[in-house]
This record gives sequence, structure tokens and C-alpha cells, in this order.
Amino acid sequence: MTTQTLTRLSIFPLAGALLFPRMHLPLHIFEPRYRALVSDAMARDRMIAMIQPRGRGDTPPLYSVGCVGHVSQVEALEDGCYNIVLEGRS
Repeated sequence: MTTQTLTRLSIFPLAGALLFPRMHLPLHIFEPRYRALVSDAMARDRMIAMIQPRGRGDTPPLYSVGCVGHVSQVEALEDGCYNIVLEGRS
């Protein structure tokens, strides 16, 4: 019998932004829902999944392949926004 561990992972569906293993992706986070996503990831494990949306709107379907990134740098700004750098994990 195999024991599996479930991990909660924040998903950032940002059209046009690709993250690959060992790649660094700088992002300016300004939308309230994504500021909350970054805050949540920082309180847990600093991990965020980047997955391309398949359409437009608030909850578009997502492609089945993405990349998990580790927040390697974070700058919390006075207005509640963030500047972060995601480092793609392999």
C-alpha cells in the first residue's frame, strides 16, 4: 500500500506568462485576488503553480500542464502589492 501526501498549491492562471524549470519569472502582483494568493503562498511553502488559461473570464478552464514555482524573492509594497520572482522547479 502506498501512502500519498496531499499538498495545497496556489494556481496562478496568467495568460502569456510561462514558467519553466530553473527559469526566473519576475511578476508585479496588483490584483486583490492574486495579492491574497501570494500572501497565502508566503504563509505556507512559497510555492505557486503557473498554468495557462484556455480562455478569458474570471474562471476559465486551464491547460493540464503547468510548472510549480518557488517564490525566491518577494518585496511587499506599501499599497499591498507585491513584486516577486518565481523560480521554476523541476
